Amino acid sequence: MEPFISSLNNNYANLITAASTVALAALTALLWFENRRLRNAGIAPQVVAYLRAHPDGNGAVQFVLANMGKGPAFAVKFVLACDEADFDAHEVLLRNDTERMPMSVLPQEEKLASLFGIGFKLFGSVGEKRIPPLKPFSVSIEYCDVLGRKFESHRVIDIKQFAGLAGITAKSNERLAAQSLENIEKHMATIARQTGRFSAFVDVTQFSDQWVKKAKGKEQP
Repeated sequence: MEPFISSLNNNYANLITAASTVALAALTALLWFENRRLRNAGIAPQVVAYLRAHPDGNGAVQFVLANMGKGPAFAVKFVLACDEADFDAHEVLLRNDTERMPMSVLPQEEKLASLFGIGFKLFGSVGEKRIPPLKPFSVSIEYCDVLGRKFESHRVIDIKQFAGLAGITAKSNERLAAQSLENIEKHMATIARQTGRFSAFVDVTQFSDQWVKKAKGKEQP
């Protein structure tokens, strides 16, 4: 009887050992895959394209390529899929260029901004003519990470995303401060006299406006 019990205990011990070994191997594999995923996420770039108001508040619109990922993007190139005639009618300044080579690198958290057009022209006011706003267009982006893996993304951009948004062409506080410092020596007396008159005014200009609009207090433009 004792040999049977001893043999049974040994069998159970072997089963427990085998199960523990399998569980440890599975846990090790899971940790390896998780660490690999985290390492890849730590070096993965993510390049996106979008439009924004020019930070100088001059009514211009910029086309921006920004790397929102955690690693640098290499061999970055983009192609616009658009109506060329519509771009001509709205005097869009950015086009596909056969001589434009891929960007060698776009570091993480960096961006490249290029002049795209003028706000009121993109919304359809060109000279004395009124035409529909610029049609939506798409941007295809290709790039690689540090390991040479290729990535692609596609974005649809519509200028009407800015419709009805007042004040977005206002200059940033940083730009206003820099501009004030540039002129302070020449216009100290003028600034001192005029500050009180305009301190209550805010910019309410929209991209579709041809002229800058200001409002005071609760007044509407």
